[in-house]
Amino acid sequence: MALLKILHTVPEIFEFLTEEYSKTTNKFLMQRKVHGKYEGITYQEFKKETEDFAFGLAALGVLGGDKIAIISENRPEWVYSNMAILGLGGIDIPMFPSLTSDSIEYILRDSESKGVVVSNNFQLNKILKIQKNVPSLKLIIVMNEKDVESRNSELKEISILTFKEVQQKGIPIKETNPSFFKEKMKAVKENDLSTIIYTSGTTGEPKGVMLTHKNILSNVNAALEVFPITKEDVFLSFLPLCHSFERIAGYYEALSAE
Repeated sequence: MALLKILHTVPEIFEFLTEEYSKTTNKFLMQRKVHGKYEGITYQEFKKETEDFAFGLAALGVLGGDKIAIISENRPEWVYSNMAILGLGGIDIPMFPSLTSDSIEYILRDSESKGVVVSNNFQLNKILKIQKNVPSLKLIIVMNEKDVESRNSELKEISILTFKEVQQKGIPIKETNPSFFKEKMKAVKENDLSTIIYTSGTTGEPKGVMLTHKNILSNVNAALEVFPITKEDVFLSFLPLCHSFERIAGYYEALSAE
């Protein structure tokens, strides 16, 4: 069996990895390519980046049940965002970065997303084009810091912040209530909604597939009982993380295996 531990929610994966499993290994949790070379990300880096982002989201008013969209290519910040949103009891709305602004507008409106996390200026421009048509949208977060300069002057009722700025806003909560995020994660139940993945829309408008933590983790746990994955295996993320197969098989499953 390749299963490390029976897990019931995505936040349980985060807590197990950072609180228990990290003490038994000296390997990196994941790696990213920088200037043509792979650089490792430790379990503690993963924990800090995710927690800091979660505290920042909380400071900006993101609550349990709120929907936050993610439009980005595969990168560490996608994982941090996903874990932070779900850890707060929120629901993420992952989208392909190849989508047009019209498709993004439809999904944001249909899901009633409160915020959106985008990777760069290219994705940001899509949101700026349609944000006035999405009444629920109150927050735009951009992973690339240099792509946010002078953007706030274009909006009146919506804040545009960088990923790092969001993390900074969470410092007061983290200092006064350091157990806040841990308590939020423990409050998440397996039957809570975790994500809404929209179909491609080839048979009409995209349709949101509502998945609970149990929907996802039951697949992860069942697959790991029959598929031999060990701590010596390395996963290459090649499908977009917004794709359900990559998210389960190449992300959650990889992090849940011994």
